[in-house]
Amino acid sequence: MTADPEPAARVEGGPLGVADGLLMLIRETADALPAGSVVAVRTSHPTVEHDLPAWCRIMSHSYLGSVAGPDGVVYFFRKGDVSPPAVAKPDWGVRAPLRSGGEFHTRDWLIGRVADVPERATGATGFAPRGAVVEPGSPVYDFTINDRAAVWAAEVADLYEQATASQWDASRDIPWGDLRPLPEPVERAVCQLMTFLAENEYSALYVPAKFVPRINPQFAEVVFFLCTQMADEARHIEAFTKRALANGGGLQYAAASTQLSLKTLFDQHDFTVASFLLSVLGEGTFLDLLRFIEDHAPDPVTAEVCRRARVDEARHVKFGMAHLRYYLGEDPAHFEELRTAVRRRAEVMASVTEVSPRVQEALAVLAAGGLDPARLGEGTRKVRELIAEMHSHRLKRLAQAGFTEIQAEEMSRLHTPNFM
Repeated sequence: MTADPEPAARVEGGPLGVADGLLMLIRETADALPAGSVVAVRTSHPTVEHDLPAWCRIMSHSYLGSVAGPDGVVYFFRKGDVSPPAVAKPDWGVRAPLRSGGEFHTRDWLIGRVADVPERATGATGFAPRGAVVEPGSPVYDFTINDRAAVWAAEVADLYEQATASQWDASRDIPWGDLRPLPEPVERAVCQLMTFLAENEYSALYVPAKFVPRINPQFAEVVFFLCTQMADEARHIEAFTKRALANGGGLQYAAASTQLSLKTLFDQHDFTVASFLLSVLGEGTFLDLLRFIEDHAPDPVTAEVCRRARVDEARHVKFGMAHLRYYLGEDPAHFEELRTAVRRRAEVMASVTEVSPRVQEALAVLAAGGLDPARLGEGTRKVRELIAEMHSHRLKRLAQAGFTEIQAEEMSRLHTPNFM
């Protein structure tokens, strides 16, 4: 070089080479300068005289030469004026508000670019966290659920927060040691109900699981919540199965009618329809069933298992209701879509007019405390009252979602006799 150009900025690289982190320092400096600016880089690393000119060619900068000095060689380049592909700038300076006790809740991350939940997502963002800047040239993923209205719920972040704070352990949080021998008819009834609950919970686990890989990660909170729902259902299956095996009984009968009902649920391909049938109608009805078993449980273990499961199921119902309100609020035409889905499922279930007799009988035995003829009539009456209460509560939930009284009555009557 005949003369040192006047640099706009200097990089002191010490002994660093291009592969040792020198390029990070250079990029950090050059990115803040306008095109045409000269950058001086001082380093004693011997390979920079070859590596830096090559890098400049790749990045469309102009390498100007070097000057040796007592503390290393100073290399000069002029920042190129070839603009890189246009990309948005990522956030910087974001500081989320913390809650009492230093807690950082998921809802509170809705700041900056993360707060922009797209109405329609694209597969081009792939697995990038919402709010990140995706480089051009990234692959396009084939997620099939990309519309916000198809999965979103206003309360989903809060429900996820509740779910993560409410996990329990079916091995250690249930008082298994408190079990005592029960009369055989009562234990058999408990085991039949545990079998019925477990097979229904398998459906409640597998239905959301089939949708998770289809949902665009831009709706991450929904994916997170569904994963907690799946964890809940796995734990319920574990707890119900353990109760059937813990006290001298065993798993009992799985009715063909129950399997048919659950298959019609598993075969749903639309997320909102599946959520409506599973969480609003099905799990909503199960809240009453779990409360009934809890209230008439012959032992503290059965009562505690059902109580804990009921608390979890109530959260699932809340998500189903929240999503339903959001979905229906986007387009009133969706009301008719859901009515049609209920009718179609009812057509497939036309041959089934009531829940499995084994389940009805088990509920009656539980409510009667056994097979005493003097109390069995009272037990069967309570089961009839339970089924009527299930219908009444379905009507209330459907009305809260915005369905008319006539629509709610029709859909509740057509709901599967299997409860879920």
